[in-house]
Amino acid sequence: MTAEPANGGHSAYEVACATWSSITEPGDEFGGYLRHTLGVEEALRAIRDDSLDEIYRALQTRGSLDEGVDRFGDLRDVLSDSKERYLPRIDLKKIDLGLSLLQRSGWLVTPDHSDWPTALGDLGWGAPAALWGIGNRSALASLGRAISIVGSRGASTYGEWVTLEFAAELVNRGFAVVSGGAYGIDGIAHRAALRVEGTTVAVMAGGIDRLYPSGHQSMFAEICKTGAIISELSPGASPTKWRFLQRNRLIAALGNVTLVVEAGSRSGSINTANHALALGRPIAAIPGPVTASSSAGTNRLIAEGTAQLVVTPSDLAALAGDSDYLSIPTDDDDLGDLEKRALDAISLKPASAAEIAQRAGLTSQELAMAMGQLLLIGRVSQKEGGYFKVKQTTI
Repeated sequence: MTAEPANGGHSAYEVACATWSSITEPGDEFGGYLRHTLGVEEALRAIRDDSLDEIYRALQTRGSLDEGVDRFGDLRDVLSDSKERYLPRIDLKKIDLGLSLLQRSGWLVTPDHSDWPTALGDLGWGAPAALWGIGNRSALASLGRAISIVGSRGASTYGEWVTLEFAAELVNRGFAVVSGGAYGIDGIAHRAALRVEGTTVAVMAGGIDRLYPSGHQSMFAEICKTGAIISELSPGASPTKWRFLQRNRLIAALGNVTLVVEAGSRSGSINTANHALALGRPIAAIPGPVTASSSAGTNRLIAEGTAQLVVTPSDLAALAGDSDYLSIPTDDDDLGDLEKRALDAISLKPASAAEIAQRAGLTSQELAMAMGQLLLIGRVSQKEGGYFKVKQTTI
């Protein structure tokens, strides 16, 4: 969709999307229905300038009145209530301030952009009007292959260990890690991905200028170096209980699978799992001790059949369609010491020779000797100057 640039280089369409992100609460399906039926810019103009009868006739003309009635009931009443909610929030000065923030640090992604996460389309009319982001915008491209990891804010030692192991291995398999940036399992998942130089995306429940929790500012700064922090809410928006619950639907939508590591019986992570269930996304859960209240929710998800029990990263990868159950163990006893050390330092993510030598504690000459043998026997391969481990499979 084309439009004349406005507001610091942003098109009229982008400004309209940004405005919708300010006037609607997350998950507002009626706003999404109006945008889908009338178009983003036209729907905004209609809410601002047209009478209820004029909007009703426009919906009728577009032939989507019946599906609106099926979903919302009496459209005239819903239109009246929505106008009452939306109009006081149309603050162009506030939108201008939000967009000017992007000129200093940040970006806006709208559904017409090539890097818009297509998985959000599964949210239907409840999909965001826009995503505000900071950090590495190119990280959005990795969301086509991502795992959402959530869990208790009061993670146990067991939960911390499991999260570290799973997140690191999933990154090595080429998955991005999506979570909510909170204390506990969320933060551990983000840090584990960063530790192995993977991509991680944090989804906020408030504006990108109000990152929460404040105690994670250093982690957020690290995420922004290689990953991204995103929000469907315009800058200045406060994180509220409702917005946290609705934020969880984005976490569920962005992952190929949602993994619940630890969760109490009333944990917000169960809410994320319910969103994933509604979207038809696979849900996985780590079993915990029956005596631990921190695992009561995960154990119940497994017992009820809502979540698939997983005990290894391979189990989880299989749910995401990346099964290595056909992998056969290889006998490394035939490898020399240099080859073993080099192989231990190589993952499924390509790395340079210098990086591998540093990880393995080898000289460049020792690494060259080891890599020559590993390439010859097919244990590693090379791509764009980087080396990566080759999975050993059989039919």
